[in-house]
Amino acid sequence: MTTWLVAVHILVTADTPKPRADIAKVLEAHLDGSAPSPNQPKAAIVDWAVAGEDLAASMAPAAVSRDYAPGCMPFPQWPVGKG
Repeated sequence: MTTWLVAVHILVTADTPKPRADIAKVLEAHLDGSAPSPNQPKAAIVDWAVAGEDLAASMAPAAVSRDYAPGCMPFPQWPVGKG
């Protein structure tokens, strides 16, 4: 399986007194696939767009080890010279 880094911009809304922490919590729940909890902050993904001129320009193959563990290992770096 090939692993890809995809650069995107995510537009979010947050009706909360601590938006940075709450947006991070909501994004983690959405993007990691964990189920929303009843006490989830009032923040939501509104829209998203690729960061480059198109999807192809916003993607780069990324080498990760077979034992890669999300949140426990360094995140792959964007390749030098790409965008």
